[in-house]
Amino acid sequence: YLYDFEGGMQLGTRGQSDIVAGFATAGLGYHWKDRPWNPAVWAYYDYASGTPNPNVGDYNTFNQIFPFGHYYFGWIDVVGRQNIHDVNFALWLYPAKWLTVWVQQHNFWLASRKDALYNAGGVAIRRDASGNAGSYVGSELDLIFNFHLTKRADLLTGYSYLWGGEFLKNTEGRNLASQSGLFYLSYSYRW
Repeated sequence: YLYDFEGGMQLGTRGQSDIVAGFATAGLGYHWKDRPWNPAVWAYYDYASGTPNPNVGDYNTFNQIFPFGHYYFGWIDVVGRQNIHDVNFALWLYPAKWLTVWVQQHNFWLASRKDALYNAGGVAIRRDASGNAGSYVGSELDLIFNFHLTKRADLLTGYSYLWGGEFLKNTEGRNLASQSGLFYLSYSYRW
């Protein structure tokens, strides 16, 4: 059995406002180490607080400070650990010593409708100050293949797609799409 529980609080001041923010993560999984392809499954819930009424009263948006793209909130990087609920599932497979396959499914909701959607770099990319755009951001599927070429070299490739929910559709504009896809290929060498 696998488990992961984390949490954090941020307290302080920002101008004349107090900062009271936090995040929580809970994950449960199972690893079948003696089965073919050595599968491991995870179910996670991630939460990071948002500010219910921006520019009024306390500041409640969690600041991820040192963001880590891809790994936690999908590989498209539209969503970061700020003002978000994420229910996600992952499957890891090891069909051979030289190959790791990883499939992730994310479902995103804003924690506060009036706060922004923040990307993996912590930048506010969409906002509806009225809160009328809804809270469902969308659903992302990630399919990743990591080929272990040598002890020091890997070739990683994958495809990700984000189906926009009501929030992305209602904040869509000329240069703002509600859906996105990404193909990636990366070579890494460690010494």
